[in-house]
Amino acid sequence: MTGRERFGFAWLGAAALVLWLSAAAGQGVQEAGTTVREERAVTMTENVYRRINAVHELLGEDDLDGAIERLDALLEMRLSDYEEALAHQAYGFAYAQQGDYARALASFERCLAIDALPNLANQGMLYSLAGLYANEGQFQKAIDTMSTWFSYAEEPVPADAYMLVGSSYAQLEQLGAALPYVQEANSRAETPNESWRMLELSIYFDPELMDFERAVELLRDMVVLWPDRARYWEMLASAYLELEDDPNALATLMVAYKQGMVDEAPKLLNLVRLNLFLELPYEAGQILETEMGNGRIEENAANLDLLLSAWESAREYDRAVAVIDKLAPLSDDGEYYMRKAQLLAEHGDWAEVIEATGQALAAGGLEATGQALVLKGMAHAELGDYDLALAAFDEARDYEDAARRNADAWIEYVRDRSQVAQNRP
Repeated sequence: MTGRERFGFAWLGAAALVLWLSAAAGQGVQEAGTTVREERAVTMTENVYRRINAVHELLGEDDLDGAIERLDALLEMRLSDYEEALAHQAYGFAYAQQGDYARALASFERCLAIDALPNLANQGMLYSLAGLYANEGQFQKAIDTMSTWFSYAEEPVPADAYMLVGSSYAQLEQLGAALPYVQEANSRAETPNESWRMLELSIYFDPELMDFERAVELLRDMVVLWPDRARYWEMLASAYLELEDDPNALATLMVAYKQGMVDEAPKLLNLVRLNLFLELPYEAGQILETEMGNGRIEENAANLDLLLSAWESAREYDRAVAVIDKLAPLSDDGEYYMRKAQLLAEHGDWAEVIEATGQALAAGGLEATGQALVLKGMAHAELGDYDLALAAFDEARDYEDAARRNADAWIEYVRDRSQVAQNRP
């Protein structure tokens, strides 16, 4: 990067400096036009005018060494205060274009110290000096210089002036002082400036300030202005979550998801969990199933278990059973087969219940083996296989107390049913 590129012509305008910084005590913006500066007389001989004009032509041609050489010769002449001030101003521009900012600063400071420029030119010189101070990291000097500039300024004050002060305070980690200037800059900007708004947003998100209500207000505008910026949608959702406004957080993320801006597995899984938390299991299942299908979410045991919970809560039994068929072989116990059996029982698929309970019992590791046997017996009973049902219930009595009580109740019921069936003509 060349010196001119690094300088970025900061002496012609304020650069927006976007950083995440810590808060400080707040204050308002400085009022413009609090001081009246007496207009300075302008006197210049024809000879000096020609020489100054020649210097500016050399600057325009990028002959910086030639311009400085002419200025050196000019300063050997007897000059008025105004002429000397113009010479030092030209020195500053030449040194700035060379990337010699220390000399540029010294030249601009000397120009202003002479105090001979007309009001308009003096304001321009103050602004250029403040911008150069900021560019060189001398932020307090930039603020002090702009304070003088503001005291002479007339409305309307350009938005850049407020941002130069605000960004300098931000660089000094004085966010409370920076905020009103940054807000004023954004409110006065003719067109929305993304980096300026990002600076304002960073202040609202600062750990010591955490003004999430204003962050939401600002971000709602930003997602309209720059709808393709995924980070703004995510930050808006984050601000809503900080305000415990979960429905709006979810709505924001769903808009971003539908626009293809939520595409990383951790973020997608968080979206699924937020849908589940807000009792929208069908949407959660649809997202998870889709993203597993396209490979953006891994089809592993943990994610399949999450999908199973979604489909169970959404009462999508067939889809839940299909997930169990993938998930159960990955488990070391029969609990998933037991869940499958329970889902099938709710649909009255008794033959499949018998198969699923058999798989659960064969896999082992059940928390309630007796209950699996009771469910198996119920399925046999519903199919009219009373002997098999009684055998299952009898075996269930050897396990947990709850299973024994259920089995005893079913045994009596099945015996009655069997007796009725046997007595039918």
